[in-house]
Amino acid sequence: MTGNVLLYDNKPKRHHYIPVFYLKRWSGPDGRLCEFSRPFGPRVKPRMTHPTGTGFEERLYSIRDADPHVANILEERFFQVTDTQAARILERFERTGLAGEWSGDDRSAWSRFLISLVLRAPSDIAALRAHWDITFSEPDADAEQAYQDQRSISDAPTFREHLKSMPLSRSDPFLFDAFVPMIDNIKIGTRINGMFWSIANTGSAKFEFLTSDRPVVRRGLNDPGGHIALPIGPRKLFVASSKATYDQFKKMNVNDLVRQVNREVVEHAEKLVFGSSDAQLRFVSNRLGAEPQPGLLRVRERKSTRPPE
Repeated sequence: MTGNVLLYDNKPKRHHYIPVFYLKRWSGPDGRLCEFSRPFGPRVKPRMTHPTGTGFEERLYSIRDADPHVANILEERFFQVTDTQAARILERFERTGLAGEWSGDDRSAWSRFLISLVLRAPSDIAALRAHWDITFSEPDADAEQAYQDQRSISDAPTFREHLKSMPLSRSDPFLFDAFVPMIDNIKIGTRINGMFWSIANTGSAKFEFLTSDRPVVRRGLNDPGGHIALPIGPRKLFVASSKATYDQFKKMNVNDLVRQVNREVVEHAEKLVFGSSDAQLRFVSNRLGAEPQPGLLRVRERKSTRPPE
């Protein structure tokens, strides 16, 4: 038998920026949750779907123009690992809450997941790519000189021209090399690790927690009242804060707490809100995306772009 061999890419193409394990907490007995969105105009419409069928974008974290076996390296080696570790921590929250000893690695795994939810949405990746496409090929004087010191006669005459001619399959890995440390951020992660962790159970509240594609509620972590919170189920809220701020949360009326968290989660959403049912359709319709909250992605101007090895 002769002819060309066809190679099929069987790698996962759906990259979930809102992980399936997380959304499953809102699933009912049939395995579905309610997705709220505006698919055709200003009107918010509910849609029942499985967690695997929402909160994703095709090849969101793929290295552009790369061979299939390397294109998904960020998804497979970073986000899948981050989400697997976080799923284990969330299961522990559900079994025993915050009881027992917590290793530094476990606290870091959960903190990394919280940070990832702030930075991994499609708009964050689009902003990162747009910035990178413009600035990657603009090296500073030190980088240009380093290139000239090692340039051969067959190389492009300037480092700038060399970078501009680089295919996406080679430049994208540098982009993600810069992106991963933004999520695996030692300074922010250490700050969250050192805060007072608590889980609010709101079984007596009139309404359930909602979540969204911008699910993390946050205030300046270095401020006296700074905190970071995440609904981890229809009746549970994770909060990292100071002990004083925790004491204030404890005094809140449970219905007020749920309402305040839901308002921020829904108003800050970009496109999607999730619940266990469509019971809060009116609430979501009045607020979805009313106050968009951008991710923390702030790409700093590079001090130096070193020549690739």
